[in-house]
Amino acid sequence: MSITTRTLYFKLKSPDDSELILEKVLPSEWQLKALSSTRDQLDFYDTFEWNGFEKEAAIIKTKKSISLVDLNTGHKTASVAFSRNPSFFILNDLPQGKLKDQLSSYSEIRAFIKLCSITTLIRSYHILDVNEKTIGVLTFTSLSPTGKNNNAPFVSLFSLIPLRGYHEEIEKAVRHKSHGSALDFKELFLLIMAASGQNVQGYSSKISLSLDADASIHESTQRLLQVTLSILHKNEHGIKNNIDTEFLHDYRVAVRRTRSILKQLKGVYDPIETAFYLNAFKEIGKQTNQLRDSDVYLLKQQTYFHYLPPFLKQSLKPFFNDIADARKKLHQQFCRYLESCDYQTFLHKWNKFVHQESLPDSVQAPDASHSTRAVAACTIKKAWKKVIRHGRQISSETTDTELHALRIDCKKLRYLLEFFSSIYPHKTINPVIRQMKELQENLGDFVDFSVQLKFLHERLTSVSENEKDPLYAASMGGLMATLFQKQEEVRRKFHKIFRSFDNDETAQQFHDLLSGSSAP
Repeated sequence: MSITTRTLYFKLKSPDDSELILEKVLPSEWQLKALSSTRDQLDFYDTFEWNGFEKEAAIIKTKKSISLVDLNTGHKTASVAFSRNPSFFILNDLPQGKLKDQLSSYSEIRAFIKLCSITTLIRSYHILDVNEKTIGVLTFTSLSPTGKNNNAPFVSLFSLIPLRGYHEEIEKAVRHKSHGSALDFKELFLLIMAASGQNVQGYSSKISLSLDADASIHESTQRLLQVTLSILHKNEHGIKNNIDTEFLHDYRVAVRRTRSILKQLKGVYDPIETAFYLNAFKEIGKQTNQLRDSDVYLLKQQTYFHYLPPFLKQSLKPFFNDIADARKKLHQQFCRYLESCDYQTFLHKWNKFVHQESLPDSVQAPDASHSTRAVAACTIKKAWKKVIRHGRQISSETTDTELHALRIDCKKLRYLLEFFSSIYPHKTINPVIRQMKELQENLGDFVDFSVQLKFLHERLTSVSENEKDPLYAASMGGLMATLFQKQEEVRRKFHKIFRSFDNDETAQQFHDLLSGSSAP
């Protein structure tokens, strides 16, 4: 039988009075015919960044399958057999099909992590009208946390699923009944998450702060640094448990943003303290470099294979096997570092530093009391002019090192724009950030190709003549040739992208942004 696209849920006022409530829900001339009574466990999954929820989907696993459920209707949109019960899974753990394709559209590289497990007791009934015709299904459900000492239901509810053509009749019949509060499936999902201690969409790698433009730059900088510190902490668990590569990526971005704040906002802190923390975070970043490089190559494995003809693909597999083996050791080393006394002591010291409310000495930090608006405008203007100046010097003869330096300049400017975006009108700053992102991504692609070419060349030359397999050398050579061609394509695109950034329109946007002539 076909059903409508909407299920009606009601949260019962009294979980202990469920049978009496069921009798009171429907008109007296209607009947309920028992269908089934089942107990099951539901495991809810999503990525660390809640990509599924963002796409209006719940990822729910039962004993033998995993399904996607539309948060707006409560109906399954895809399902596949899945008997495992992992703490997390990745796309490669799933068979090809609709569900995998849909999850891939949410995120191709993030793992799907178990959020919570819920035990359900479900009793289902057919709803019969006065003519004893089945017009819908009524389901009573109690939900309780799985594996908790107190496993009493945290909510009891019933759902009404009208058959096609009977939606209005059932909805009208229950509209004036005093049986509980109405819920849609999304509200039910949020209720389950809240009962399980989950903060839906509680994590973002981006800095989303509403800064006060008139507050001191010291106060605003402290708030920015507190956010980057929280991002470090939130990603440590995922790194240690090797859940997915984005935990390390977000961790590294938080380190870079921290250094960018300290380095670019001069005069806010004592210069000796600033130098100490800049160096400390630089060392933390270095601890992650090789591990991140390994992640990048392993993530590009299928792309690299795609660049080669079929007869050379097999000979490239030892290259990735070596990287995977090396990554295991690098991961263990970095996990030991995260657990080390030195690291923990440093973060404790840093935490105290970023939570100091009093202004530093005015002699050592002369700009600390200046307004956020004034310092932001001055710093952004300086960084923008530096990008323009260096970008105009780029030519066809420019070295990889010089382009890498420009990329860093662009990254610093983009960070500043993101840090202070809340004090500027969205209609003015958002287009600037978008253009900045396009330019930075172009330079990032160029530098990435440069780094990959250098790495592959070093790997190839490090193999002795006795160990060198001709097909291995051919595959590496073919790969390097393809990467070089793509690097040159990116180089040619740079000038077009930069011209779209270095023009009168963008200059006017920056002028309006920094002069405050654009109304919020």
